[in-house]
Amino acid sequence: MHDALGVLRDAGYPVDQLSGPQQAVLAALSEQETTLLVAVHDRLRDAEGEVTAHDLKLL
Repeated sequence: MHDALGVLRDAGYPVDQLSGPQQAVLAALSEQETTLLVAVHDRLRDAEGEVTAHDLKLL
């Protein structure tokens, strides 16, 4: 069975800080949706450069 929360946690998402309902939404993601979300997250992280000081992180 696909563990979307585990994959997202390993990718650096702060899933443990989300509310129960938010975690439930992410836990229900398909493997394809999870892979896409991680890929977008990686691209956003790469785009921010080497130094980012105290910015609000949405993803």
